[in-house]
Amino acid sequence: MTKPTDAGEPASTAELMSRYVSAERGYRVPREGWRICLAHEFKEKRKPFQARDVSLSNVKKHIGLGVRYLKWWYRKTQVEKKAPFIDMFRALPLRQIYGGIGGGTITRGWRGEFCRWQLNPGMYHYETVIANQFTVCLRRGHQTVYQQVLSVERPSTLQGWNWGYCGEYAFYHALYPRAWTVYHLPGQNVTLTCRQVSPVIPHDYKDSCLPVAVLIWDIENKNDYPLDVSIMFTMTNGSGHKDDKSGGHWNEPFHLEKQGESVSGVLLHHCTPINPYTLCIAAREQPDREISYQTAFLPKGTCETLWSDLISDGRLDSPTGSSPPTQKGEKVAAALAVSCLVPAQGHNSMEFSLAWDMPRITFGSRERAHIRRYTRFFGSQGDSASSLCHYGLTHYQDWETRIEAWQTPILEDSSLPSWYKSALFNELYFLVDGGTVWVELAEDADITGSQSCEYGGLPAQPSVIKEYGRFAYLEGQEYRMYNTYDVHFYASFALIMLWPKLALSLQYDIAGCVVQQDLTERLNLMSGQYSPVKTRNVVPHDIGDP
Repeated sequence: MTKPTDAGEPASTAELMSRYVSAERGYRVPREGWRICLAHEFKEKRKPFQARDVSLSNVKKHIGLGVRYLKWWYRKTQVEKKAPFIDMFRALPLRQIYGGIGGGTITRGWRGEFCRWQLNPGMYHYETVIANQFTVCLRRGHQTVYQQVLSVERPSTLQGWNWGYCGEYAFYHALYPRAWTVYHLPGQNVTLTCRQVSPVIPHDYKDSCLPVAVLIWDIENKNDYPLDVSIMFTMTNGSGHKDDKSGGHWNEPFHLEKQGESVSGVLLHHCTPINPYTLCIAAREQPDREISYQTAFLPKGTCETLWSDLISDGRLDSPTGSSPPTQKGEKVAAALAVSCLVPAQGHNSMEFSLAWDMPRITFGSRERAHIRRYTRFFGSQGDSASSLCHYGLTHYQDWETRIEAWQTPILEDSSLPSWYKSALFNELYFLVDGGTVWVELAEDADITGSQSCEYGGLPAQPSVIKEYGRFAYLEGQEYRMYNTYDVHFYASFALIMLWPKLALSLQYDIAGCVVQQDLTERLNLMSGQYSPVKTRNVVPHDIGDP
């Protein structure tokens, strides 16, 4: 088979899809957006601008700056053991994002890998956690006929699993805050479409802050016989960081019923001394679907026991009780499977959710704790991950209705080119994944630094900040400065048009900084001279490094 082409399809899309060999287009995948075959290999191996890319002529012109930067970089990384706010030696690329605004983000690449984590505010951790996968199991007549990890990877670990899905039969389609991945299963006459939904909704200041994503799997069976289909979601307790092995982490199954709707899944408690959190994987219960789980497994070696558990009957063992805390040096993961019958020439669907609950956060200075915005609606005790999943699974259809109402007039405007429509929505990711924090205003907070009466007449706690919280985002993931004011001037259109109360809150915070001062002398890397950090009645360049 050859890849079908649409009339008027942009050349760039045709190139990105050139290796796609299936005729399947997926279940209700939109036309507009960014689309790429999972087997695509970029000819240019592009990387972000780094120190080695600086031209010799520029090196000669800025030799003093270069020497001062090297000294500063060495002191930060080797002496203070901190991440520099601008790192010219370790720039990193971008991926696809889960979650609402300001609650942290978990990112998947377009091939489905969980590869970037921003749970700690503003700090990015790049690590592909190979055990975080979706696996499909097809059964006919009580016999498993096909079981495959939906990943093109062939890792050196977990060798008991069936890796190496053929990427030529799958493609990814992004139209933020939703994305679709279509998998045609070779030789099975079955097509899976995974739709990812994050609650990023204009003029919404509740659901848009929630750290949750919903993944809906649509299954199309084009055979003349029914199939029993299971999809398994595996998740490691952690983010691939070294603290995954620090010990004391544990998992537990849960069942939650509210307002006649039930969800089941596994909670993964990550018990670090600083910014602890709970991950949650869950599925929505329906009369024609069966949910099973494995509370804990060790994501190392062949991991054949879990694979065999699923392949035997399409279900997992579902043991009762929580897992013991991990020992130092040990990792733990969990698995959740949903099974359903898909009729001949028919369709069925499954709904999964992923949430993370880190209600209290501290920045690098550890001077004070902040409470995330979503805790106003779900509490700040760190026990809300299951409720977040329940809420996502029972509200995502409303989210999609509102997302479509917002996007459709633009997507259907024939005067706009396709590349513009795609970029307009897909580039909006940075409001969520720009190291974004959205926190509640503390009761004792004063945005003017106790200068409200003496200078400017600004209120210590403006009503808009009390109602809508404090908002900050980075200049860039590699330029780690919050609310850089000259850059915000250009980026502010998205906030003004979609979340105007956040735009106003940010402006109040900047105004509060104007009347503050910090006379601590600091070396300027560019000029080599010392000057105060901040003088009064001057607009700050930014409000700090996380």
